[in-house]
Amino acid sequence: MEIKTEAVTTPMDTVKLPPKNTATVELKVYKRRIWMLFLFSFLSMLCAMLFTHYTSMANVNGCFYDVSQEAVNWTGNIFFVTYIVLVFPVSSLIDYIDLKYTVLCASFFNTTACAIQIATSGPDSFLYAILSSFFGSLSNIFILGIPPFLAAKWFPSNELSRACAYGVFGNQLGVAFGFIFSPLMVSSDCTQKDLISVDKRNAAYILTAVNVVVFILVMFTFQNAPKVPPSLSQSEKRNSCKEPYKQVVIKFFRNIDFILIFIIYGIMVSSYFALSTNLNNLIIRFFPHQEKAIGVMGLLLVVAGLLGSIIAGYFLDYTKKFKETSVFICIASFLTFILFSCLLMVNKLWVQFISIATYGFFLTSFLPIGFEYGLEITYPLSESVCACLLNASTMLFGLILTEVISTVLNNFGEVYTCAVFAVCLFLCCLITGFISKDYKRSRQNGKSKLDTKL
Repeated sequence: MEIKTEAVTTPMDTVKLPPKNTATVELKVYKRRIWMLFLFSFLSMLCAMLFTHYTSMANVNGCFYDVSQEAVNWTGNIFFVTYIVLVFPVSSLIDYIDLKYTVLCASFFNTTACAIQIATSGPDSFLYAILSSFFGSLSNIFILGIPPFLAAKWFPSNELSRACAYGVFGNQLGVAFGFIFSPLMVSSDCTQKDLISVDKRNAAYILTAVNVVVFILVMFTFQNAPKVPPSLSQSEKRNSCKEPYKQVVIKFFRNIDFILIFIIYGIMVSSYFALSTNLNNLIIRFFPHQEKAIGVMGLLLVVAGLLGSIIAGYFLDYTKKFKETSVFICIASFLTFILFSCLLMVNKLWVQFISIATYGFFLTSFLPIGFEYGLEITYPLSESVCACLLNASTMLFGLILTEVISTVLNNFGEVYTCAVFAVCLFLCCLITGFISKDYKRSRQNGKSKLDTKL
């Protein structure tokens, strides 16, 4: 049976096909998709802010709560552990409850995490900080795998990569704000614990209030999916029978290309996580008492990556060169990290601002690229399961690499720490060359354009 469709580029256009001996497929692109993406990205930003909430001022929080640097690092590490432990049951749940209730769960847990922060304003309340981080980690389990899932449900085939990039954009922006929010809101003078307590309480009130508003907006305005699918691949997925979750996961790990992307994505993104977690501890050795400047470095690391992600998304939509882009990003990340490491010895802040922004531009842009490459080679398997598995890889490698980096930094110094990062990035450059160019989803969506020409 011939399936005849028409390419859709104009908002609210509906495909009208002749009925002669064909099965018609109606495709429609809704303007509401912009609100869905914006609301999700804003919520994702709020969820990600909690990842670096305490580690961005690790030295101050260690002094305020009278705990070790390692204990403060665990407010970030708990995100990795929770994801690794719960990824399979939660991704199965996401596959069952679908998009809206997944986003609603993320919003609920993040609001709870921020409300608990109100109790973390005392010097003896570090356990509440851990509890807040735990609920924040629960929100991230639900939110991290959504960008390609939302893009596939709401956006046409010629907008998938950029929609995914904008979805990842919110989470990256949240990490960036996490770097700067605490240093701006909370005093860095550990001798004034009363002032720090007041500042922490005010920051918690602000975060809780904003999250409550977002939770209400998600509950009443966020939709699960459009009535009419926006692409041929999504239309076919709606009409196909859903496979059992266990069988889907097995199919992913029987795909050699997916296993390679699983490894590369895990190492690349965990390098970003490990640097984010240990940035304060690393840079403070070169620039003592410069907590706010280090926060700005973290901000630049992520914001530059946001720009790189968006550019990469548009480039992939127009070229579909997933492998070539991945290889280029891996090599560029490796070279710019070598540059960043060497320039640390220059001991000038403005030089570090430029070098870390350059490094972040390439490294962080791999987040949406890895998602889209994984979806291309595993189509028509579930987008949400694919994203959850890739995120599980980042959490597994992230936990290991963060602990290794922290141990090496505290026991062997900065040079060996940078060497560990460089080796990891070099491995990614080598492995990426072995992934195939089997772009299954692009081929399927290409049939729509082919039939239109015919």
